[in-house]
This record gives sequence, C-alpha cells and structure tokens, in this order.
Amino acid sequence: MRGRADVVVIGGGPMGALAARCAAEAGASTVLLEQQVGNVASSSCAGLVSPRTLPLLGASQQSVLQSIRAVEAFGPNEQRIELRADDTKAFVLDRHRLEQELLGLAKEAGAEIRVGCRAKSVRSGRVEYAAARNDASLDASVIILATGPSSQVARGSGLPGPARLLPSSQATIRVDAEETDRVSVYIGSDIAPGFFAWAVPAEPGILRVGLAVREGISASETLKKLLDARFPEARVTSQVGGQVAIGPVADPARDGILLVGDAAGHVKPLSGGGLYFGGICARVAGRLAAEASISGRTTVSDLAEYGVRCSRAIGRELRFGLALRRLLDSLTDERLCEAMTALDHPDLLAFLAEIGDIDRLRGIPKALLKKRRLWRRLVPFLGLLDRLLVGDDSDSAVVPALADFL
Repeated sequence: MRGRADVVVIGGGPMGALAARCAAEAGASTVLLEQQVGNVASSSCAGLVSPRTLPLLGASQQSVLQSIRAVEAFGPNEQRIELRADDTKAFVLDRHRLEQELLGLAKEAGAEIRVGCRAKSVRSGRVEYAAARNDASLDASVIILATGPSSQVARGSGLPGPARLLPSSQATIRVDAEETDRVSVYIGSDIAPGFFAWAVPAEPGILRVGLAVREGISASETLKKLLDARFPEARVTSQVGGQVAIGPVADPARDGILLVGDAAGHVKPLSGGGLYFGGICARVAGRLAAEASISGRTTVSDLAEYGVRCSRAIGRELRFGLALRRLLDSLTDERLCEAMTALDHPDLLAFLAEIGDIDRLRGIPKALLKKRRLWRRLVPFLGLLDRLLVGDDSDSAVVPALADFL
C-alpha cells in the first residue's frame, strides 16, 4: 500500500503530536505514524514541567496531577537545603493523558493519526513502515522525526544524534503519606554519578523516583541502591529505563527531513526535561515543514532555517545550561558540599525561591547582581570559583562560559 502526504510525522509523543498539529493548521496534508500510543516503557520522564509549558503545547490542565511549590536538595554528606515559594513553580503531569489530548488536538486540526505503524526506514521523500497486516509506504515532501533520543530510524537516515546519552531509570513507588507539593533532588558521586536523582510526587502516596548516570554505569542498579537506602519500606509498582539527551544536534535538518524533541537534543542540560524546549521547536518544525512542502522548497539549504529558528528561540538557554552541566560535572563531592553550604542562607534561599524558573535559568546571575544586599552572601561562591579555576578538579572552560551570560 502506498500513499502521499505533504508532511509525515513519525512519533506520537507530545512533540510529534504538536508538530503534526502545527503542520495541519498551516494547511499541509499531514499524517502521523505511531507504533503504540501511550507507550512510556522506554521513557523515564518524571512529568515535571513549568506552568507555561501546557499553554505552549496548547493543552489544558486535565493532565495535571500535582502542583509543586518547593524543592529540597540533599548533598553528599546528608546536607539539606530547601527552596519554598508562595506560588506554583511546576506541575506534575500524567504523561499518557497529555499525549492523548495532544493527539486529539492534532486530529481536530486535520492531521491523520495512524496507530500501530512502525517506521522501518526513512529517506528524503519516502517513509517505509510496517502496519498491522502489511508493509506500506508514504511519499512525503517533509518528514519530521520525533522518535526519541536514541532513534534508530534517525541514525539509519544518516542524521546525527545528541552529543551525549545518559542512561536513566525511574520507578513508581507506593509510600506512606508524603508532602505532595515538594520535589526532592539527590546529588553526589555515590547517589547518581554524572547527573542527579529525583523523587517527584505523582499522586497521594505515589512517588516517581529516578536518576540518570554517566555513560557506562548501570542506571537500574544505581536506582536500586537509592531505593534501598532512601525508601526501604516502599513498594515498587513499576520501573522503566531510558536515556537523557545532553547537547543539541548541530544540524537537525537534511533534505526533506527534520529532527525534533529528544531526537534533536532539545532538552534542558541541567535537568533533562524536554517538554518545554521540545515544544518550542516542535511548533517551529510543524510550521516550517508545512511552508516548505507547500512551496516545494524542501532541500537541506531550504530547511536550514529550522536550526536557525530553534537556536534563536532556545540557543542561549541551552548554552547556559550546558555550561552549568559542565560545572556540576567538574565538582567533587567536597566542592558540592561547599556550594550547598554557600547557598544555605535564608535570604539567598528566599530570593532563589522567588525568582526560580526551571525553564529560564540564565536570568538568575543578572538578577542576583541587582540585589546588592545579597552580594556578601555570594563571597563563598567567589572562593569556590577561584578554586575551580586553579584547582586540579577544574574544567577551565566552565567559568568563562558562565561569565558570558553576565
């Protein structure tokens, strides 16, 4: 069986659904192929997003499970600091419910949703896929790949992947009553080497506990140690593995093909969250794909504008996040303890809780510089940065990279 569409989107997750909707709204005949809707078995997404994310995705609040106002961080030596705000700083989502809503919106916009279709190969102008009863193909002016961080379809098409892929694992556990408006973060080389661990309240008595680790380390085994140490009485109801993409793809376009979302590294390097950055770029991808297909301008040079638009929208925040990620990767446990001690002052914590924004971290340094009364609280950080610049455990590229944003 053979068919044709202006735009074909592969992947029915939030980014694929949003890209398909935007393409259809822009007037392109659009088909979305998805193997299994709601299949989150390969994703360790905690479902934590800023309040601005749902409006960006065009979604309602029907997928919201919890509102988050606080975060507590535990350091290597059981140090603890907490930031608590008066207003909501994040939502915890039901990922399956969100996907269903976004696919419904794409269908309402005119996109055709085909479930039970597994992409076998992609090349400029053609998608080969396996359907329920037979193989089929689609000719397309532009193909959008929203196929996840380690997409074999993208690699088979000759497209690059994110700079780094960190192994991750997440468990859903049942626990006694916990605060439902606070997220916990755990850092240190014994806890989650190369990244961090988290505990996110999903529903009353249910936590999503997960982590990512540097390449070459077993995320599932590391998570088991964390669960045994922090939640020994909890009952694990499910556990999934995945990968966290770190670093955007330099050139997310080829002749007639665009990468979006995790497949393109549209992910916050500090937290691994992808719905906000990915949502911004999915809108760009859908609209540009429609423009290109309708005009017949679909070569790589025609589609190069995609990378430019994405960089303009999220590039500075991505670069700042990568600099912070390199900084954290360079810190020993001793230096992490120093940093947490320097942060642990009521005035500084209250200020960070007030201005904290999980999508826009690069505004924090400039905001701090405007608060003269807090300058003396930053003195310990100056000493820490000095040791990073001259110490054996330093990454000499980190501090200059961060300084570019001041």
